[in-house]
Amino acid sequence: KWDLLPLVVMADNDVPVMMEIPPPLSNLVHIRHPRYTDQFVKLDLKWAAFPMLTRLGFDIGGVQYTAAPFAGWFMDAEIGVRDLADTFRYNALPDVAIALGLLVGAGSETESLEDLPEYERLSMLSRAQTELTYAVYWSYQQAKVSMSDSLTASLKWCRYDDEFKAKNGFRLPADPYWLAPPQGAIVPVWHRGGAPCYQPKPMISKHVQDPLKAWERERPIFYTAKKAFKAISSTPLMRPTFQEKSMTDDGVSPAWDKQHNREVVETVGQPHTPRWFKALRKHVSNKRIPGSPCRLSVSVYFCSAGTFAEKIAAKLSIRLSELAKSLTNVSVCSTIRPLNQLLASSLTTDHLILVIVSSTGQGEVPPNGAEFITASNQSRGEDMRIPETSFRYAIYGNGDSRYSATYNGAATTIERSFRQFGGLAIAGGLFEGDTAIYTTALQAVNPWWAKLQPAIQDLATDSPKLKRAYTDETHGSGHSAQLAAFQTEAKSRFRVRSQQLLGDFESASVVDVSPPVHENHQGSYRVTLDIGDKTYEDLGCIQVLPINAPAKVRRAVRALGVNGSDRIALEVSDTTNPTYSSFLTSYIDLEAPLQTLDWLKDILATSSAALDQGKLTTSSSLDVLEYLHTSAILPAPTA
Repeated sequence: KWDLLPLVVMADNDVPVMMEIPPPLSNLVHIRHPRYTDQFVKLDLKWAAFPMLTRLGFDIGGVQYTAAPFAGWFMDAEIGVRDLADTFRYNALPDVAIALGLLVGAGSETESLEDLPEYERLSMLSRAQTELTYAVYWSYQQAKVSMSDSLTASLKWCRYDDEFKAKNGFRLPADPYWLAPPQGAIVPVWHRGGAPCYQPKPMISKHVQDPLKAWERERPIFYTAKKAFKAISSTPLMRPTFQEKSMTDDGVSPAWDKQHNREVVETVGQPHTPRWFKALRKHVSNKRIPGSPCRLSVSVYFCSAGTFAEKIAAKLSIRLSELAKSLTNVSVCSTIRPLNQLLASSLTTDHLILVIVSSTGQGEVPPNGAEFITASNQSRGEDMRIPETSFRYAIYGNGDSRYSATYNGAATTIERSFRQFGGLAIAGGLFEGDTAIYTTALQAVNPWWAKLQPAIQDLATDSPKLKRAYTDETHGSGHSAQLAAFQTEAKSRFRVRSQQLLGDFESASVVDVSPPVHENHQGSYRVTLDIGDKTYEDLGCIQVLPINAPAKVRRAVRALGVNGSDRIALEVSDTTNPTYSSFLTSYIDLEAPLQTLDWLKDILATSSAALDQGKLTTSSSLDVLEYLHTSAILPAPTA
């Protein structure tokens, strides 16, 4: 019942050969359910870990290469709704419905689902289908096998399709039959259908001619069923000649295209409006929520290639709406939007902009926020008039600290752009979330909301004083305020990160460091760690944070001109405030470049030293500290 089919390979000028899949590669995932454990054990359902599609060709340059197998990972509905549930496949839904006890109480005249009225049978099959699909996803998670869920995949496709159309004027070619998951109207992509499936090249596609039918047509006359799948090496075979067939559309007409109902509002630029403001105008209404005039308007934006940031934004919007009910002078925009749709008219004194940002690639800003950054960068060379008043902002960085080199890189970039154009931070500005710790949107939004809520209440109860002067006389005082803001933010970040470090990390010691065991692994080493009584799950993840070597810490202490045993005033407590040595050992990556140099502006304003900007931005933190020390920018060491 659960045997995997063998592979059948046919080379040029040869006959088909059948090969069994090796046992180590033929493991199946047993389908279990956390709430119906015994019932699913009795059902004994299982499925392959990964899909493999064969009989495909790679079509490029007018030539179709006929051996192009395709591998990937399953989506939950492929198995729970189709493979195990289709009546012409395993038809497992009736057995699942019985195992779940759905027939209990249906009456003595009912022995099977087929005895029920159609509407009741549909209801029970739908419930069974839902639980089976859930069991499939849960089982693959328990088995540590990659799988995507239909809703996430659908949301990602819809967003990518919308962004593609906004940029190119037409939707992506798609076959709705294959694109839409079988859950139907629950899944957003089901409603939009697809553009004509014209199959752009190059692509992996079905063979122009079915290879099995071609073999049956061209096989030698002595080839019999008894000799099937055995190579015949003594008789040379003529390679069959195929007549090319033109690839045509599958006849599916374009489905109706349901657009989002968006109101187009043209904003009128004021005199001296920079180009970057104009570039940020999108086809989205910026009307206030009907009601009396308010002093603070709050909007939520997201920037992500996935769906997690959007989920956080949705939960945040709900909480903001509840908070606004108790604050009469606050209005909340009920629609969350991609960052690219940020309007120039939103950057005003009475506006608070909240952004949830995920990174993509090597810390880059995702596509639905990249246009904002591009427009911001283009404006740097313009002779622009900075507004006398500015907007407020707060950013949630949805990063993963397991990727320390790119951790919240996009959020940092966006915050830099906000500051550059006069934005004033609330609640510390950038809150660095960590998906290594917060695995659900609710977990992610709670700690940020704890800081954000009182900050919004302060803004609402006391009229925001957002005026900033941009004259030469007040330039220095602006940097002093910015330095004070950095100090406050550093204290806040230390409290959060120290709690995470103490709560989620344990100390480990290095037992052995071995050179590479294979010539192809040059530059890597095998490190053995003693983690004590902690356990490690197969295919789990261990995050290793190496501390800085004592020699490097001493160099940093000398460069800063401080006493390593003195405690840093981070307003935690006298006993938990770290010393300079312990802080530089455990909380600073001395090998990485400094994230920002804004804190230096106030110091350099009183110095006549000429510094190499390239060295400041590209060298390691330790090298920069020592460079500043030798340039007499940092103080001399204390006794």
